Formats: sequence, structure tokens, C-alpha cells
Amino acid sequence: MREEVLDGIRRHIHPLGGFEKAQLLIAEEGHIRLRILVEENGLNLYGHLHGGYIFTLCDSISGMCAYSHGMTNVTQQGSINFIRGFQTGLLFVEAHTLHKGRKTAVIRVEVTSEEGKLIASGNFSMFLGEPV
Repeated sequence: MREEVLDGIRRHIHPLGGFEKAQLLIAEEGHIRLRILVEENGLNLYGHLHGGYIFTLCDSISGMCAYSHGMTNVTQQGSINFIRGFQTGLLFVEAHTLHKGRKTAVIRVEVTSEEGKLIASGNFSMFLGEPV
């Protein structure tokens, strides 16, 4: 992967609810994997990780995955299924490109616990812009 594309993927990690602490584990064309430590500031009033936090992680990693093809992008559509609650600890977020066309990409995302339990899964359609 070109260094400027990898730098762009890293720029997708931003300071939103501790997301700046995410560690990039895999960055390949069409495949991104992150690890993030969830702390109490990400929990909702019921003591579970906030759904908006999970959606943001999935949306952001979808952008990274689309960017790994060397294309700027924005989210066209996103859907998510919350499978089970999660409190604090390590989460793994992984994205794979299911389809890449000229103007769109479809990205599949899974969020798992350290034990490999599925927390959430989603599909995101990304509109592809200019080459990077």
C-alpha cells in the first residue's frame, strides 16, 4: 500500500469519545482492523457501550476501508445490528470491502470482544470521490 494512502487511513482516527486511542492492527487494500480500549466514558446510562459510539466506530472504519482503495469517500448509507451489550475492555473492529465499483463501495463491518463474541455488525455504502 502506498505510504500516502496509509497516512490517510491513520488520519481517519480522530478524537471522538476516546477513538484517538484506537490502534491500527491491519491496513491492507480492502481490509482494515482496529483495536480500541473502551472505558467508562463510552457507556450509556444503563452501563453499556453507547450505540452511537459503536456506529461511529463502524462508520469511521468503513471510510478507512474505502480509502484503502486509494479513493476519497463519504458515507452514502449505513446500517447496523446491535447483537449484544458490551461494557468496558478491548474491542476489535474489522472492515472488509464486499464490492468496489467506479463510484461506490460496499463495506461489511464486525465489532467483536476480546473473547471473539460478536457485539455488532453493519453494512456501509460509501460514495467514492477522487483518487488520493
